[in-house]
Amino acid sequence: MTTTRRTVGARQQMRAAQEAAYQFMSAMAGDLSGFEEATRALFANDRSRFDLQIANWPEAVRDYATRLAFAPSADASSMR
Repeated sequence: MTTTRRTVGARQQMRAAQEAAYQFMSAMAGDLSGFEEATRALFANDRSRFDLQIANWPEAVRDYATRLAFAPSADASSMR
């Protein structure tokens, strides 16, 4: 596999993980404090800002959103 294909594939996997996390976050946390900023951080791939924005969310929601968004690509597809 060429480097270009690996790079494109990695970007597609990251985007799919972000979309899965966003869908979950919208359904479960759309009305929680920090949602909009967490979404911005998610799509900027800014893990530290994301973690800061969701720190006060219920633990289960916070943990699952983080796993969806930032899990290794092999795991992200299995969590949808």
